[in-house]
Amino acid sequence: MKLDILIKILQENMSFAIPHNFSKAQCKILVTVGEKEKGNMKKSAAYLVNSNPNCKGVMLSNIGHGVSLANPEFFNYFVEKWIKDGKLPDGKVIN
Repeated sequence: MKLDILIKILQENMSFAIPHNFSKAQCKILVTVGEKEKGNMKKSAAYLVNSNPNCKGVMLSNIGHGVSLANPEFFNYFVEKWIKDGKLPDGKVIN
């Protein structure tokens, strides 16, 4: 990866902020984080879950970052189950 691309990615990651009206979103929101992710990602997931009453969150066991790319069949399965049945995937519920 070229240095300028890496710098741009890091700048975008560091400048991200939750939109000021996130707490007012009225749709169902699923927040996931991998058990093997860095602590700051786990804290961010918990912050999101606690920032909107419509959020449900789960920490996925034995998964790092990017579950949708690493295991798309699993990702699609649990998202579909959550949408259709309201069932969270197996893992630790984020409070």
